[in-house]
Amino acid sequence: MTSRDAVAPAEVARDAVARRDRASAGAASFQAATAPLYDGIVRRLTLVLGDTNEAEDITQDTYLRAFNGWDGFDGRDVRAWLYTIALRLAFNQLRRRRRWLAIAHRVQPAPWSDPADPDLWQALQRLNAKVRAALLMNVLDGYTQTEIAQMFGVAEGTVASWLSRARGSLREELAPPG
Repeated sequence: MTSRDAVAPAEVARDAVARRDRASAGAASFQAATAPLYDGIVRRLTLVLGDTNEAEDITQDTYLRAFNGWDGFDGRDVRAWLYTIALRLAFNQLRRRRRWLAIAHRVQPAPWSDPADPDLWQALQRLNAKVRAALLMNVLDGYTQTEIAQMFGVAEGTVASWLSRARGSLREELAPPG
């Protein structure tokens, strides 16, 4: 046994303690930065997916992915980063759902609606999922067209078009008769 072998266990122990301390500090900073955003993400995903339980599941997946990628996060806008992860997961879920429905030869599941304003929720559900998400992020969360375009990875003009069409569609559907 050399003197190097005798020192190695102490170095290993110090490294393990240092890694544990860094992980603990990282977990605490992740918790502090992301915990207040959880309910808002669930609400937005519920509007996108039309199902609260599915939205909660996707939000949990979002937080797991975000926690695993926390070391690589640039620190600029936690909310935008989480929403981007969440929306991508939600859109993937919508694609899976459509595939399963096609396989099962079903037309569509019963749409979710909020009893407070069923006309609004039905009109929102008729919008394309990405368009609906962009509209909600703009109107409810205050994101600009530029920020939404960055989150979706599309041109700013595309987002402007989505928002314009969504507002026009909602105005048309929700206008009083006559």
